[in-house]
Amino acid sequence: MGTRRQLLQGLGIGLIAGSAVTPGLGGAARSRQAKWTSDSPPWWLIAPLTSGRSLGRGWRVDSLTKVHEGAAVLSLQHRDERTARVHICTHDGQPRGLAHSVLFDLVLMDGRQGKQSTEESLGRVLVQLARHIRRNELQSDDSHIASVKGLLTHDDRVILYGPEALV
Repeated sequence: MGTRRQLLQGLGIGLIAGSAVTPGLGGAARSRQAKWTSDSPPWWLIAPLTSGRSLGRGWRVDSLTKVHEGAAVLSLQHRDERTARVHICTHDGQPRGLAHSVLFDLVLMDGRQGKQSTEESLGRVLVQLARHIRRNELQSDDSHIASVKGLLTHDDRVILYGPEALV
């Protein structure tokens, strides 16, 4: 089992002034990291959840992608055929998503740009997912770190790719 420090180092985040977490990446490093694609999806983040597993409130896990363009995309499906795409990113202490853990940000990418409220059942499911991630993020090993080392913050992804490319 690894430590939080190892996971932070694997993500390219350094510890400064004791407990403050700051990005350790410059523009060129961010660009190189953004082009990186993991070998496998980071299922360990949401374990014990797997594809097809119910999340309650009519939602289930559909799929999880490898890290690509700075995020792993978790697809959820509702029993009434609605879908939700949740981009799992890192954050620099200022998460942008509806839910987050110590290190990861869950950003719902639905094209509404925060102008409309998120349906309550989906919001609750995202909070539940963040709890799974929070529990799992400290139990990392080298293979876990390798599966998330290309993650970027949502803001860095917007700068690199533009908001319209991330939906």
